[in-house]
Amino acid sequence: MMGEVAKATVEVEVTGHAPKGCRQVTTDLFIPTHPDSDPALWCCVPGGGMNRAYFDLDVPPNVGEFSLARFAAARGQVVLTIDPPGVGDSDSPDDGNELTPRALADTLDFVVGDVRRKLAQGDLEGIPPTSCRVTVGVGHSAGGLLVACQQGRHHSYDAVALPGFSGSGLRPVLTDQEAAFIDRPEALVAVLPELVRARFGDPLPQWPNARSGTAMVGDSDEQVAAASDRASSRLLALVGMTALIPGSTQPELDRIDVPTLVAAGDHDIVGDLAALVGQLPACHDLTLFTLMGSGHNHNVADSRMVLWDRLVRWVGALRPDQPSGREW
Repeated sequence: MMGEVAKATVEVEVTGHAPKGCRQVTTDLFIPTHPDSDPALWCCVPGGGMNRAYFDLDVPPNVGEFSLARFAAARGQVVLTIDPPGVGDSDSPDDGNELTPRALADTLDFVVGDVRRKLAQGDLEGIPPTSCRVTVGVGHSAGGLLVACQQGRHHSYDAVALPGFSGSGLRPVLTDQEAAFIDRPEALVAVLPELVRARFGDPLPQWPNARSGTAMVGDSDEQVAAASDRASSRLLALVGMTALIPGSTQPELDRIDVPTLVAAGDHDIVGDLAALVGQLPACHDLTLFTLMGSGHNHNVADSRMVLWDRLVRWVGALRPDQPSGREW
């Protein structure tokens, strides 16, 4: 049964757990009025050039439903949407070159743990104590890279969903200098700032890409496009550069051993999803899903609710006695 949803903004103090100068990470928590008796906690990280509003697009009701967060919460789930450091309303560090995938993954691990503990203990103002049976990382595109990196380093989640993610990179767009680091993840870490300067100029460039290329396929309503524009943010360029290069996060992918769902639109940019089978050697519960009629930004496609429903059913089948990340 669907119910009403309450939304609360939660600021997480991350001093000492994030690059210097980043004090707060901003999140939104979506709480159902009538949660499942034992709900899952979805922790959602947006993709490159987008902020947490990607999961809660502000579109008039008469146009349609464009909020994955509210869709899941109305069905009894608890949803946390996160602006990583440097994105949206979260603080930026003193040096943007410190926003590496690994540093961001470490910060996200702290944020998820802090919110989950406070939620369970009733320490969030106006929100009753809520225990969640499983915690699921949901990362879109480059946000999927961060969730995967977080899982590989910290085992933060009981399961991960990675729509718009692949470890295959984008070989056709690489320069010769960048291509020299294919399948050399440790060597890549050392030269990331140099490669970012050459391609982007700035570690946190403005990146209004919500409507570009294959981002939007299907729903072309101007109000949807405008909502996507409002969800745009600066690009985490070190993460973007990492995402372009094949094999850049393979050490972290090698350690993912929880149930994993990877989804792509049929007009996406991620390539052959079947490649994920080889990229996730420790994962023995892998679901690959193609969303027909969709580009890269699945949450604006005409068919978006097909994916959302699939995610809700997939999360609903997860059980806490499955191999999990950690005890809280």
